[in-house]
Amino acid sequence: MTKKYEEAKLYTFRIKYNAGVGHAAHDSYHYFQATNADQALSFHFSMMERKSLTSQTISVERKDPYANRWVEEKVY
Repeated sequence: MTKKYEEAKLYTFRIKYNAGVGHAAHDSYHYFQATNADQALSFHFSMMERKSLTSQTISVERKDPYANRWVEEKVY
């Protein structure tokens, strides 16, 4: 028997970013639960816009719970 509605699996993503040129010495992270890297990055951009902040995104990583490490994701 199959489920009528299957839930999408959520992963933990972290977005590494900094304030940009001239302020690039200090990197920060935001963490999101999302179904894929594009969705996590969209959440990050929405949050930055809502708070009227600017930044440069350095990387998007997904937590691999089996290897207990972060894996860099390609985002388009």
